[in-house]
Amino acid sequence: MLMGLPLSDRSQAADALERRDLDRLLAAVSALLPEIYGDTEACRQAKMEFDTVVELEGANSLECKRAALLFALAREKEVGLHLARTAEAAGSEDDRRLVEDLRRRVLPFVFPRFLRNLCQTPDSMVVLSCVLAEMWAGDPLGNYGAAGAAGAAGAAGAAGAAGAAHHQSAEAVL
Repeated sequence: MLMGLPLSDRSQAADALERRDLDRLLAAVSALLPEIYGDTEACRQAKMEFDTVVELEGANSLECKRAALLFALAREKEVGLHLARTAEAAGSEDDRRLVEDLRRRVLPFVFPRFLRNLCQTPDSMVVLSCVLAEMWAGDPLGNYGAAGAAGAAGAAGAAGAAGAAHHQSAEAVL
């Protein structure tokens, strides 16, 4: 879903199916936000923005929707856990590994640059994420090499027990 179909296989019908799947996931992220952050002004604003992305139509809407999903994947661990479990349940070990690689290696490298540039090029960010995930799979990126993986593993272990109960309620929303 991140990369879409190969260019030779794309059609309007395929784009409509992909748009529907992305809309479903983004609507689930929008519904998840109040579960995580409560009913605050900032949460209502974020929810409104995600709902606006769901309603996007047009030539570049798929890239914007992919970028929003990557943003949610980078910022909300529950989204990553849900996508990894969905891939695992579907028997797609490659998709599960892609989600983990994006969360732990690629997005921590890409997103500070994307945010620093005021999120003005979502299509470039999606392409860069895909290229780094596919062409340089497993290669250290910036400070997120072996030391970053060890630090992430330690942090994940410490946070895992504390976040398990919270994840169960978030999983019900997704």
